[in-house]
Amino acid sequence: MKAVQLVQYKKEYQIRDVPVPEPGENDLLIKIAAAGFCHTDYQVWEGVYKSPTPLIPSHEPVGTVVAIGAAAQKSGKWSIGSRVGALLFRHPCHHCVGCESTSDVRFCKNNETAGLLNDGGMAEYMIGDADDCVLLPDNLSFEQAAPLMCAGNTTWAALVAANVAPAAPVGIVGIGGLGSLAVQFAKALGHPVVAVDNREEGRALATEPTLKADLVLDFGDSEAVSKIKSWAGRDGLAAVIVCTDNVEATEWSLNTLRPHGVAVPLGLPTTGFKFDAFTVIFNEIVIKGSLVATRDQAEDMLRVVADHQIESHLTVVSFDDAPKLPDMYMSSNLKGRLVLKVGS
Repeated sequence: MKAVQLVQYKKEYQIRDVPVPEPGENDLLIKIAAAGFCHTDYQVWEGVYKSPTPLIPSHEPVGTVVAIGAAAQKSGKWSIGSRVGALLFRHPCHHCVGCESTSDVRFCKNNETAGLLNDGGMAEYMIGDADDCVLLPDNLSFEQAAPLMCAGNTTWAALVAANVAPAAPVGIVGIGGLGSLAVQFAKALGHPVVAVDNREEGRALATEPTLKADLVLDFGDSEAVSKIKSWAGRDGLAAVIVCTDNVEATEWSLNTLRPHGVAVPLGLPTTGFKFDAFTVIFNEIVIKGSLVATRDQAEDMLRVVADHQIESHLTVVSFDDAPKLPDMYMSSNLKGRLVLKVGS
């Protein structure tokens, strides 16, 4: 099969012929239709995760089931031809501390991570763990579905983690591929939403979908915090979801919160976070870590996507142009998500 491979950090991807992977007892073999490229993929390309090479990138794969392992077959959930997405984690060991304490594949110490430490979705075929795959709604295209496997999964999980009251005001800082989905998810859940970005492209993205942000502000506006607090009432937002790895913006986001407000930073700056101690302590701010959604949460997300026709702004890239993805991602004019079209 044809596959895109990272052969050396910070060097151009190579398109190579590699063997079709063999599905295990509880696996699905997926014929990939589309695979997303996101910030984590860029960090893998840089070498941040010290990923083994050669490696097939992408943890945002979607496609069609073409083979089903014997154990997966017994569940009755999967059929040849099922349209599915594969989530990031697969193959928990079931005996490590993480498995024993959480029974959650996300915290297994020996799990596989598609596109990070193990082969991902930029290939004609990929293995998906049947316990961490999801069925796609019929009205959702493969290209639109791909970003939901990480960008959607991540922002949906963040809103779940924030656990704010219905109709409480929520802020989204950083309106790129993640932030645009976060705005739409929050609106679909009934929250008034303010979107903040320092790029014209990002601010425009917050007003494109049917589910638009109610207030859009420039991060560079010196009065942004006071405008947010005036708009939100009760001295600020109930929660803020930070969809950027910008350390300054992440620290700044805490200023928009009311007492007991919740900040969920989703960026992964290699230098770490910095927060003002007085802001955190005197307002009893909660800074909440959030990874990605569980499979059950992802299925909830997909139902909301289907019901509200939530979409990403996409740039679809042909398979032969895969080597251009890292440079395309770093363009200051990038708007929304990059998706590699793999098959039909």
